[in-house]
Amino acid sequence: MEGILFYWFTWMGWTITTFLISKTQQRFFLSALLLALIYCSGITLNIDGQLVNSTLFIMIFISYAYLGMNNLTDLGYSIFVSILISLCYVGMHFIVVYDPVWIFVDLNFFIAVPLSLVVIFMTKGLRSRLSVLITGYAHGEVAYVLLFNDLAPAYIIGSFIFLDILSLSCLIVFLWTIYEDFACRIRLRIDRPVKHVKQNAQ
Repeated sequence: MEGILFYWFTWMGWTITTFLISKTQQRFFLSALLLALIYCSGITLNIDGQLVNSTLFIMIFISYAYLGMNNLTDLGYSIFVSILISLCYVGMHFIVVYDPVWIFVDLNFFIAVPLSLVVIFMTKGLRSRLSVLITGYAHGEVAYVLLFNDLAPAYIIGSFIFLDILSLSCLIVFLWTIYEDFACRIRLRIDRPVKHVKQNAQ
């Protein structure tokens, strides 16, 4: 069922931010954002004959807003990674369309896993990673529709297929970033006693 991953992860995220996170302005923003994504996912806009899911506009706007706060060096690098993600996204769809016999796994995992790894190893920080990931996916989705419009003229930009893949990618990036943070804290707790023992020994 198309959209099941998107709805599952967004509702799960909304539940966590609403009931398990302490009351802060950031929590309110995240909860409102997730609800807006869920609500707008059912709204399709017709722009010059092309159907576009309104959820895509919200994601792009938030991602652009965050990337715009970076300095020129970080912004340039983020744009480079975003373009790389877009090219990979289009290329993998090209394989799915013209040579599907090579696809042995589900489409969601076939695209989400490798592109998530690219973002994880080329960027740092959860917000930066998610912003680059979303903009890269969005640009790749638009390019994919423009290139393959003859094969599926009624295709919706930002469809539930796209949202499922993007949601899975965001989850992978989120979990890996949490793992990095947890591993870093454990390493600091281990290193502190070791340093203290070395200083006493000297």
